[in-house]
Parts: sequence; structure tokens; C-alpha cells
Amino acid sequence: MTAARTLLEGNTTESVAAIGRIVASGFRDPEGLFYLSRHLAHLNESAAALDLLDRVVGGGFFCYPAMARDPWLDSLRKKPAFTKLLRRAEKQHGEAAAAFERFAGDTMFGAASP
Repeated sequence: MTAARTLLEGNTTESVAAIGRIVASGFRDPEGLFYLSRHLAHLNESAAALDLLDRVVGGGFFCYPAMARDPWLDSLRKKPAFTKLLRRAEKQHGEAAAAFERFAGDTMFGAASP
């Protein structure tokens, strides 16, 4: 909350510091870390955002559609490291979707049409 509040208040330094505290705390949820990486990118903290995004993808969050379209990641799009991460996320996303289909995940989780 501090990271978001200070972002809205225009206090970039404290927002980045709050994210740093969360990351240093051992917080490991890759989706939660994704939101922190996009927050860093929005604040033009490209190196930190890319480092955290690498951790996110490595940690198992590879929602390619979100990463490909999120406007808060736009500052990273021309960076080769981002392109590499995005391709890695796309590959893992495709593999997960194929496994879901192969194992009839739609019917397993009750998502199939009647």
C-alpha cells in the first residue's frame, strides 16, 4: 500500500524504497512481484524492473498477454532484456496452455461448455 500511495502522491523515492523493502523481505509470490516490477517500470526504474521481471518469469508467472499489453511496461519494450523475457514468458505460456489442453483442463475444472 505504501508503494502505491506514495506513487499517487508523486513521491517516487519512497515508492521505490517501499518496493525494495517488499522485495528484500523474502516475498516470493511471482504474480505479486509482477505488479511490483510494472510499478518500477512505470517509475522509470528500468534496471530494477527488469531484474524483478526476470525473477517473476523464473518464479512461474508468465502471463504473456498481460506482459505483452501492459502499458506500464512500455518503457521497457525497446530493451533487449525485456524482449528476451517476453519471449521466454510467451514460450512458457504456450507450453502451459498446451498442457492444459492436453490434459483436458477445461473439463477438469468445470470450464467446458455443456
